[in-house]
Amino acid sequence: MRLKLKGPIFLSIFVVAIASFSNIALAISFKDYDEAVSAGQKITIDGASLGDKKNLDALLYVPSGSGPHPALVALHGAGGIFPYQLWWARELSKNGFVVLFIDHYCTRGHLCEHATDDSDRRRGNIMRNWQRVSPQQRAIDAAAGYNWLTNQNYIKKNKIGMIGWSWGGSAALFVHKVSGRLSLPNEGFKATIAFYPNMKYIINKPQWKRTGPIKQPILILYGKDDVLESDDAYNVLMSSGFPAPIKVLGFKGAYRKFDELGDFREKYHPTIGKFPKAFQKKAFERSLLEVNNFLNKYMN
Repeated sequence: MRLKLKGPIFLSIFVVAIASFSNIALAISFKDYDEAVSAGQKITIDGASLGDKKNLDALLYVPSGSGPHPALVALHGAGGIFPYQLWWARELSKNGFVVLFIDHYCTRGHLCEHATDDSDRRRGNIMRNWQRVSPQQRAIDAAAGYNWLTNQNYIKKNKIGMIGWSWGGSAALFVHKVSGRLSLPNEGFKATIAFYPNMKYIINKPQWKRTGPIKQPILILYGKDDVLESDDAYNVLMSSGFPAPIKVLGFKGAYRKFDELGDFREKYHPTIGKFPKAFQKKAFERSLLEVNNFLNKYMN
């Protein structure tokens, strides 16, 4: 099941960095997505002592070389793990990062699909019932991923960050807010990248207001035409006085999932109505550069 898109998308970007998307000339196609799905190593890791305590299904991407490598715990959103997210995971691994992609849904018997897009009805079903795995449990799963990585001898134990999409991005931000309660070794997650993390739905929640400050660097990327996001919510975030360096970039003319190949389409959720999605080349190009710069600044 694939959304229609005519031909490969050619992207050019120039960056200079140690572990980077360096001098990339990308012709991204659905074949690259297929290869990224196949490249992930399916593993099971120990669950956390909090939450439902389940051992977690995950996909692992490891760079070449003996390491030690910096690492990222990756978190999916309401529709599960998508091929485009695994493209990011594989690309990051090519550039020196171990990526551990937690599968909250497969762990709990909801959805184990990684190869389809959001025309898959099973994804729509779980998307409309995404709270079967709460944001709190997703954050606990992220902590379990962190602890697993610290026990691997090829990991830089003081260089573990997060990357998340949609509710995965929300959960990653909550991890920082409750970091004092998680007792993670080596001072916990060092930095986080969040793609369109639903800030307007979480900024006024008691769980957000009553938890602690964000102390580690954050990069947030979203589309200004994404009806699930809000410039006002990010203005509130930026004026909250958190000690962390937080960078928020909203891309003009971009919808949700601007970083996934696909034409304009609309999805429906009973609590919010219709919301559009579409790939946007300019926003994707800029996100590649921003992710690269952020990781080189805070994770190398």
